[in-house]
Amino acid sequence: MMLMLERVWNLIAWYLRPLFKWLLRKTTRLCEMQRICYGQPAGALRSIGVEESMKQSRTKTVIDLMSYLDQKANERRFLGPSRAQVIDYSVFAILKVKGIKPEIHSQFVRSISVCLDQIWGYRQLSAELEHLRRTPYDAAQPEHEAKLRQLWSLLCPETELTERISPQWKDIGFQGDDPKTDFRGMGVLGLDNLL
Repeated sequence: MMLMLERVWNLIAWYLRPLFKWLLRKTTRLCEMQRICYGQPAGALRSIGVEESMKQSRTKTVIDLMSYLDQKANERRFLGPSRAQVIDYSVFAILKVKGIKPEIHSQFVRSISVCLDQIWGYRQLSAELEHLRRTPYDAAQPEHEAKLRQLWSLLCPETELTERISPQWKDIGFQGDDPKTDFRGMGVLGLDNLL
C-alpha cells in the first residue's frame, strides 16, 4: 500500500513540479538553481541541491550539459586547465538557458561554478578510484614493483627484503609468499591504500 501511495505521489509531483517552479520563478524572479545558490550556505547541501535540480530538469540543454560533464568525469578529463574551461562553458550554458544576466548575478556565477566543480570533481574522483580498482597488480610493471618495494621499506625499515617472492611477506600479514595475490580484489588501489 505504501509503495503504491509513493508511486502516486511521485506521479503527481512529476506533473506539479513544473507548475510549482513556474510560480516560484514568477514570484521570486529567480530560477530554482538561483534560489538554491542564494538560499543555501556554501558547501555540500548547496551542491546537492544544485545536482538534484539538474537531475530533475526537463530542459534539453541542462540534460545535455549533465551528459557532457558526466563524460568528462568518466574519462577523467575533468582536471587541470581544461577543468576551468569545462566549468566556464557549463556556467555559460546555464546562464543562457535560464536567462540569467551574469553582470547582475555575479554571486550566482561564483556559486554555481563551485557547485559544478564539487559535483563533477567528486564524480571524477570516483571514476579514478574505480579505474585503479580495476587495474590488476602486474609484476611486469616497474611502477607496481616500485610501490611494493616502497611498502616493504615503510613497514619494515630495519629488515631487508631477501627476494621479491619471499615468506617474509607472511610475517607482515600477507597471505602467501607473493604479495601480488592479495591485490586481486582491489587491484592497484589496494596497494595505493596500503602506501
